[in-house]
Amino acid sequence: SSDLVLWLAGCVAVHAYAMDSTPTRLAGIAGLAGLACLASPAFVAPQGQGLRSSVARESGLVADRQTQEAPAATATQLLAVAACGSAAAASVAAARRRTTAPRAAVVRQAYDASREIGACDPLLFWDPIGFCEGGSKEDFDRRRAVELKHGRVCMFAAIGMLWPDVFGKFDGYLSPSQGLRFEDVPSGIYAVTKVPLEGWLQILLVAGLIETQLFKDQSFGGPGFAKYGAEPGNFGTGYWGRRIKDPVERRLKLTTELNNGRLAMIAMAGLLIQNGLTGQSPIEQWQSGHISPFNDGQGFFAVARRAGYDASKELGACPPLGYWDPFGMMAFQDKEKFERNRMLELKHGRICMAAAIGMFVPDLFGRFPGYLSPSEGLKFSDVPSTIDAIYKVPTLGWLQIFAFAGALEAKNLAFPRDYGWPAFFGQVGKLKGPEREKKLLAEINNGRLA
Repeated sequence: SSDLVLWLAGCVAVHAYAMDSTPTRLAGIAGLAGLACLASPAFVAPQGQGLRSSVARESGLVADRQTQEAPAATATQLLAVAACGSAAAASVAAARRRTTAPRAAVVRQAYDASREIGACDPLLFWDPIGFCEGGSKEDFDRRRAVELKHGRVCMFAAIGMLWPDVFGKFDGYLSPSQGLRFEDVPSGIYAVTKVPLEGWLQILLVAGLIETQLFKDQSFGGPGFAKYGAEPGNFGTGYWGRRIKDPVERRLKLTTELNNGRLAMIAMAGLLIQNGLTGQSPIEQWQSGHISPFNDGQGFFAVARRAGYDASKELGACPPLGYWDPFGMMAFQDKEKFERNRMLELKHGRICMAAAIGMFVPDLFGRFPGYLSPSEGLKFSDVPSTIDAIYKVPTLGWLQIFAFAGALEAKNLAFPRDYGWPAFFGQVGKLKGPEREKKLLAEINNGRLA
């Protein structure tokens, strides 16, 4: 029995130290101690002289005495094992509690910008993109400083878009060395092409001195480097030199500036786009009635109308809309550009007609049996009949599709739009007269619908 106990103790020790976790090792050590207590009688040295001879002579008495003392010894050993087991369980539980004890987490709370200036009627706190959901106070200050600076610049720029045409330009030369007069500079975005390089350097230098020396603006460098102060955008200049003491009046003035800047940013975007498309300043547009840049071939679309091509007699101009060109695209297109657009229209229409059929056929008539890709174990039945099918087709399958489509197009390079009837049989131009026009018109309209 002592050999069995020793073997169990060895197993417990090996298992305990083979484990990585400290609680398991503590439990193993406690169990090992309990087994040692259980095996302690096997290692107790005999007491007294001549014990072997007396045991040999009095074997019967020894046997009777062992029988009587066995219950007491067994009880002692069981108590020792129970105590060690309890210690092992307590150590495991304590270690587990230490292991699973919740750690203090550092939670970064987003800055609440709903009470800042700018949250006003009619939209109140309006953050559709969610810039303030995870931002800190520093993030908000940086964005507010940028918003104020852009708004102030755009307010000046909006005035500059209107002032020269309303109150006139300066007299004299903007650049005497280049013979450039102020009146030679247009009143819009095209002025950037007239100002010489030295003029741009002077503008940037003066703007930089105003920001860094006059206003002492330190909001340069971006996150981690810029300093925004207690109030972003406040350079201490006051309101026309006057420091507003009343907090209600001050908040009203700051809100007004912020909202005017927001309106100016949107207005400048519209003014610059309109100016770029029409080639005229806002005042010139209003005076000439040139409001839409799409219907008269001016400005950005002022290209030469080489042959005055009339597309109203081309295929596609049919009831119920007839010749329909709401954007005036043909006002600046010649026959060559029309032919190119018609080829693109036909190709896109043909692809969409085939694609529309592909959206219905698999669910109506079933899919092919077998595997689409045997190497990947992909069956035709595994491919859905929606746009999600593009995620199922393997890369090699896409390469095959592109190769096949390219072969079809290369086959018909000689006839970019007319591939013959029927296709691939060399019977180009078989349809004639009204039948041909009817078929081609039906193809255009079906493609547009698809």
